[in-house]
Amino acid sequence: MLLLALILSQWPPSGDQAPALPFTPEERGPASTEERPSEPPAPPPPSRPSPPAALPPEDALATALGEERVTLASSVSIEGIEQDRPWVCAGEVLSLSARLGGVAEPGSVTRWIWPVPGGHAELHPGPLLQWRAPLAAGRYPVRFQVCKDLGGRRVGVLAERQLELDVRPCGEDAGQRYEPLQIGVTQSGPGTFTFEALYRGGEPVAAYTWNFGDGSRATTAEPRMTHTYELSGLGPQEPRSFTVKLQARLERGPSLEATTFALTRGHPSSGAPPSVELQVSRWRPRPDGDGWRSDVVVRVPDNTDHTWERFERVFLHWEGEAETDVRDWRERVHVEEELGHGGFRGYVTVSPSEAGPDIKQILDFLYGRDAAGQEVVVSWSPFKREPPAEPPKTQEPLPVK
Repeated sequence: MLLLALILSQWPPSGDQAPALPFTPEERGPASTEERPSEPPAPPPPSRPSPPAALPPEDALATALGEERVTLASSVSIEGIEQDRPWVCAGEVLSLSARLGGVAEPGSVTRWIWPVPGGHAELHPGPLLQWRAPLAAGRYPVRFQVCKDLGGRRVGVLAERQLELDVRPCGEDAGQRYEPLQIGVTQSGPGTFTFEALYRGGEPVAAYTWNFGDGSRATTAEPRMTHTYELSGLGPQEPRSFTVKLQARLERGPSLEATTFALTRGHPSSGAPPSVELQVSRWRPRPDGDGWRSDVVVRVPDNTDHTWERFERVFLHWEGEAETDVRDWRERVHVEEELGHGGFRGYVTVSPSEAGPDIKQILDFLYGRDAAGQEVVVSWSPFKREPPAEPPKTQEPLPVK
């Protein structure tokens, strides 16, 4: 009680000083009844355009080729696609071959298509492809198709299959030229091929076993073998590719294996005369020294319209290898005069870079269609190098008498 009395005796504090309050609420006046103008609602934030949906790979390729893709029901099928090696070094060539099954569709064609930088696409006709790998390592898609021309930009797809090709970086001491076993190929007739084992190794080979892809096999002691494929079941100019496998059994050590492909075509139709006439001059050096020139004249004797589509140039190497370049036909044929109905007078050229010392011969194929839609093919050789002459034999000096 005494403590409480002392505290109360000190209150209020002396002087005019007001006691410090811990918190003084702000005085508010009476609520205003004046109505304030309402502010306009803030505009919604601008909507960002959603990115366009990515096209499926098959539609993206059709767009790059300027085509309208139409999927068709068909009995034709793709039984398999084979490669001459499981992977390829950057910048080198990988060969692929497609095998068809089922019932062939009249008027159908086969082709390979694959994307390239810039939203474009490359196209190569036929069941066999020699694909040059990009310089950058990675996995690259390639698509094989069986299709029909539906008129205009519409292309009907009967069957297709896509695969990814493995491209790897290789050092200077790697690559195809360092492979211990390869196969050289030389075609001497419509269905006749000579295959040669190109072996680079020190261990002797005991035997070579050949599988020609048509059910025929052979075992030889020599590294060379000639084989003829049956063409009676093929239509006129119908292509078919065969996979050739070689096994070299060494006297010591593991066996070596290599793969290549042989492309055949059916005999041309003998019942009807050719729909076009072809005249080609022998190649001659160009006046400016920049390669060779061959004059080409194509005439259409029956006055039916022909349309040319593509130009295929095949480079044959001395070792038997072949490389193919396909372009629009006007990129290769320089037309000087139109002769009507698809006929023309013009010329083709071969540059020095195309006819290097490793090239034995160059073959040109011009593909088109007649008024009935049948494929028309004319071909010629714009360059051929004679085989190198054998060095003269040295004569033994006569004995001195």
